[in-house]
Amino acid sequence: MSEPALPVTRSVSIDVAASPEQLWSYVSDPSIPARFSSELVEAKFVDGSTAAVGAVIEGRNARSGFEWSTLSTVVMCDEPRLFRWVVGDAAEPTATWSFEVIPDGHAAVLVHTVTLHANKPPLSRAIEQDPDRAHDIVDARIAELLVSMESTIAGIAALAVEIRTD
Repeated sequence: MSEPALPVTRSVSIDVAASPEQLWSYVSDPSIPARFSSELVEAKFVDGSTAAVGAVIEGRNARSGFEWSTLSTVVMCDEPRLFRWVVGDAAEPTATWSFEVIPDGHAAVLVHTVTLHANKPPLSRAIEQDPDRAHDIVDARIAELLVSMESTIAGIAALAVEIRTD
């Protein structure tokens, strides 16, 4: 029997000529990734919340002619190092996302990670319809996400460096 296609975790990273403290305002603001992602259209804290465990983020996404909204909950907020949120039910999320800022001298490494969990739509429906292609389905989705994740961390790095050098 082959390995299940889900859960799957992937990360992208970039070296940034900025301190973790300088990066924190970008990684802990859910509206920033929407500026660079090809899928995330808008995201914001609900009810005036700020970056803190338990804060709820409302997101709006669009891809391939489909639009959908999500509710996410911040599950880790360790300033200036880690900002993590889960999509959907916090106990059984559809996906877990994070930004981790790793100090590196006077600079930092920014790591953006996603975990897609098993038995959650929409991937679970696609896998149920074509179980022999489960790995191909997941690989294709991950490839799409990685492109947006790379754009997002590059955009955040550019913002942080732009502010730092002004």
